[in-house]
Amino acid sequence: MKSHYVMNRKDVKIIQVSSEPSVNREIRSYESLSKLGYRYIRIVNPRYVDYPPTHNIYEGRTDWIIGITKDPNQWGLTSGHYGAWQGHLSAILASFVDSDYTLICECDCLVTVDPEFFRQRVDEGIKLLESSNFKIIRFEAPNHQVEFTEQLTENLWSANMNTLGHCYLISTKHRDFWLDRLDNVGWHTPDWWLNYSFEKVGERMPVFKDMVLTGQAGGVSILDNIFRPDRIHGIEG
Repeated sequence: MKSHYVMNRKDVKIIQVSSEPSVNREIRSYESLSKLGYRYIRIVNPRYVDYPPTHNIYEGRTDWIIGITKDPNQWGLTSGHYGAWQGHLSAILASFVDSDYTLICECDCLVTVDPEFFRQRVDEGIKLLESSNFKIIRFEAPNHQVEFTEQLTENLWSANMNTLGHCYLISTKHRDFWLDRLDNVGWHTPDWWLNYSFEKVGERMPVFKDMVLTGQAGGVSILDNIFRPDRIHGIEG
C-alpha cells in the first residue's frame, strides 16, 4: 500500500545553518532542500574566529582544544567546531517559535533521493515522534560505528548514535529536553554533541538503517580548510 505525504504541510519547517550563502556548496544545498516544499528559514552563522571558550566545553575537557585552526589530519577541537555547535544551538532554539516539527540542516546538506520519497520518510518520522517518547529522527546515513537494536517502523531502527549531523528532525513537544541538553551538555562537534546529549540520559535515537537519504555537498571545509568532495558518510565511514 502506497504511503501518502502531505504536500507543503504547514507543521514542518526547515532551519538551515548557513555560513557563506554565496559559495557553491551552500547554493546547491539550498536548491536541494527547496524541492521539499517546506517552509524555509536560514540562520547565517558567521565563522567563529576567536579562541574557543574553555568554560563550557564537554566534560571540562580543555585538553581537547587545540586552538583556532588545525591541520586536516589532526584530532582536536577548534574555533570552527565551536562555531558549528553555536549554529546548531541557534537553530534548535529558533525551532521553538512554532508548535511544529523542524528539520535542522547544515549548510551543505543534500537530499539524495526523490523529494516525494524523502517527504514520506519525514511523515514516517513524525508519526513515530507522535506515538513514542523518542526525541529526534536522524536522516544522515549511518556508518559502521552505529549499533542498531530494535526495529521501530518500516524503515527506522533504534540506534545508540549516528555520525555527522547535517539533517535531523525535532519537535517542540520536547522543548524542555532540548533546553536541558543545551544547558547541561558542553560544546563539542555538533554530531558528537548530539550523541553525548542522548547517551548521558540513556536515550536512543531512531535512524534510517538501510537508506541513504542525505549527503553533504563538496567544498572547502570550514573545519579543516581543505576541499572535500560530495560525501554521504563521515570520515571514518
